[in-house]
Amino acid sequence: MKVKFRQLPMRIKLTVSFSGPMIVIFVLLLSVSYRIIETQYEEQIIYSADQSFEQAVNFLQNHLQNMNYILELVGSDRKLQDMLSDGSYRIRQEAGDQWRDYWRINDIMTSLELSNKMYQCGIYVPDRLIYAENRYHFFPESDLKKKDYYEELCDRMNQGLIYFTGLERSGPEIVGVKKQRVAMLKKVYGDELGGGETCIARVSIAVDELERIVVNSDITQKGLSFLTNERGEILAVSNQENLETLSENGSLPGYGSNASWQDLRIGDASYLYRQQKLDQAEWMLVSLIPRQDFYRQTYLMGMTLILFSILIVLSIFLISWMLGKYYTKRLVALNTRMKQVQNGQLSLEVDVEESDEIGELFRSFGYMTKELRKLILEQYRLGKNVKTAELRALQAQINPHFLYNTLDLINWEAMDYNAPEIMEIARNLAQFYRISLNKGRQIVRVEEELNHVRAYVRIENYHFDNAIHLEIDTEEGVEELACINIILQPFVENAIMYSIAKAPDRETCNIHIRAEREGEDLVFRITDDGFGMTREQTERIFEENSHDVSHGYGAKNVNFRIKLCYGEEYGVSYESEIGKGTTVTVRIPALTPEEAEKKLQ
Repeated sequence: MKVKFRQLPMRIKLTVSFSGPMIVIFVLLLSVSYRIIETQYEEQIIYSADQSFEQAVNFLQNHLQNMNYILELVGSDRKLQDMLSDGSYRIRQEAGDQWRDYWRINDIMTSLELSNKMYQCGIYVPDRLIYAENRYHFFPESDLKKKDYYEELCDRMNQGLIYFTGLERSGPEIVGVKKQRVAMLKKVYGDELGGGETCIARVSIAVDELERIVVNSDITQKGLSFLTNERGEILAVSNQENLETLSENGSLPGYGSNASWQDLRIGDASYLYRQQKLDQAEWMLVSLIPRQDFYRQTYLMGMTLILFSILIVLSIFLISWMLGKYYTKRLVALNTRMKQVQNGQLSLEVDVEESDEIGELFRSFGYMTKELRKLILEQYRLGKNVKTAELRALQAQINPHFLYNTLDLINWEAMDYNAPEIMEIARNLAQFYRISLNKGRQIVRVEEELNHVRAYVRIENYHFDNAIHLEIDTEEGVEELACINIILQPFVENAIMYSIAKAPDRETCNIHIRAEREGEDLVFRITDDGFGMTREQTERIFEENSHDVSHGYGAKNVNFRIKLCYGEEYGVSYESEIGKGTTVTVRIPALTPEEAEKKLQ
């Protein structure tokens, strides 16, 4: 075995030596961790269930205390006690007298409900009274006598105790559908129930409120919580479907002694259940948690851990394999980097921490690529300077002094011959070329560039009988910023040449120029109402072999100059739609003339 291991390649040896012990240790730690997490998870569920159960018990107890307090208020109300002691309300025959009694008692009950809107107050009255069937604040005494538990009720009432009804429907007739409610009963007047003039008051609460509390006590999907009384009636349940299913499979725990999370088997399923009696009422809250929920969650957790374990083991193996490959194939990596440099990828970063011979080769190679990159950047700067020099040489080919003197001579001759139009043309042309040539400098103020456009349009308007309408809109302070010269006039020229000049039947040509700052940039937008272009046409404008522009510097030339002077993030872009016109956006950095001159040096 040892001989075979020694004959294996070094990469396999390193992989097995590194990954084997780590995988064994990891599996052992994972097994122990799973058992600990499983135990803690079960404890956490029990703790959460306890918290929800206790909270539900507290809410129910609070409702019972409130209902008992309201009954105490009913029993101590002076007006009501005066009417009850008089007893005449029980024997009145006239409808008017009965309705007056109704409104007096109704006002008392309503006033109690205003401060406790969740509860409904009422009293039981003789059946012969015309408002006995109200079933909101008044209930017929015969309702109690019809109950199976009437004798038990009488015993408790005679002892001065309270009593709870089962589920019953009550509410104002105007609502149409009465809600199910559970009522607390208490004798508020008289000696012995059934033997004389007595009065029983009631305070009820909607079953919806009880169900809301019970639902919140159930924290599992397949679990069940329900509220029952000593007669075995289910007053509220968290999930009716689960209740029916469990009832079919076996008997549910009922009213009995308190129990805290004991095992219970219903059919084929195992449950943990807790039940607790409520003070002041023969009610019991019961909560069941299926063991299956524990198993389901721990099963999902176990499968997740197994999946992650497989991924981690594979990762350990892969890392081990890659480390072996690293230590045996470093020369191959160096050769790969050399080929990348040969293919023109000079931005490689070589970080080497080793100090052996291969590490020295890596460092020497990194130094060589950096120096090569510096030489190429230096060559680029030299080429940029050459392009700038060539551009300035082109601009300087015209003798500005000769041109200005000639135009000045034309202007004076026009004045002598009283030709104001020729004089105006000569003046605009002189201004146009003065800004264009700019004494060989590239940088002009935005105000001068805009005047350059105005002069050009005034000249062109002599050709087109003032059909060209130019509107210039500038943000405050923009005119004092700097730009390279002749970056707007070519687009104005294109707007004229490809609209009114191309279609003589057009009456006007409208051009709008907007200059504004956007953050650290200066943006010009030249908008016209010409024929517009398709997307394919706008994309061909900046292609190398495109010759669509035949006047001035052209869009491609302006875009090239901007990128050459300011960088690739600046330049010209087009937005155009057939029949609606074109918008050209020129973006340059927002610089003062001094800053712009320094940038171009």
